[in-house]
Amino acid sequence: MTLEIKDPHRKQALRLQTVRKGDLEVIKHQRKPRPAHIKQLTASIERIGFVTPLVVVERDGKFVIIDGQHRFTAGTELGVKEFPVVVVPEKLARRMMSFNVETPLNIKERCQIALSIYRDFVEEQPKTKEDDGEVVDAIEHFHHVTIGLAYEGNGRIAGGAIEGVVRKCDGVMDKPLSEAFEARQARAELVLESWKLIKAVEDALKEKGMWHSMVRYQVIAAADPAKRARKPQEFEKAFPKFIKKLEELVEAPEKVLRQKVDDGE
Repeated sequence: MTLEIKDPHRKQALRLQTVRKGDLEVIKHQRKPRPAHIKQLTASIERIGFVTPLVVVERDGKFVIIDGQHRFTAGTELGVKEFPVVVVPEKLARRMMSFNVETPLNIKERCQIALSIYRDFVEEQPKTKEDDGEVVDAIEHFHHVTIGLAYEGNGRIAGGAIEGVVRKCDGVMDKPLSEAFEARQARAELVLESWKLIKAVEDALKEKGMWHSMVRYQVIAAADPAKRARKPQEFEKAFPKFIKKLEELVEAPEKVLRQKVDDGE
């Protein structure tokens, strides 16, 4: 059975139907299912049935789940063979990614999802400009793509700590996606270089007995070239300055603890 409907606000065409389990797959941007949540959903489905449809997009003969990964997993564990789904237009798939999670994402997960969506665009539409409306709608924060690439280079960076510096100078580019992606890879290398230096300053302070739990943020603030800037900074100018300041702090880490370290002392 298939029912054609429209959403009540935007009047977009939707389709309500049932789909066999074998024709469903989870979108690759999703996180791994959380066992505790699966257990709760399994108990709920046993009590009241499977009453909330999955949200899917139809691709290459498959129905890709963009909202409902946990419900699908719980239903599969209970032996459900066919699932109720709402089929939405392809153009909504990427836009919905930031709204279809049951719990808040941490910085690493947000960056990984942004990077995965961005890579899809690069593969499918390499000549489209990064500042195109479709891309901007799908990628909420473009600096997450850069940090996502840095995570791939070193999964142990603290993205939340360095995000503030990256965000100030890593905006949308007026370049085709293929070129912009290469530029972001180069930016990610600078992020990783700065992270190594941040750790080096931390280690030097620890050796001097000056370390404390928030010293990492103090190091970053001391070296931040855009700390007092009111306008967005250009990444390729700001980050080399950031790295240069961090190199200076490696040699004289005690300056981190001085009140006027960011005034050029």
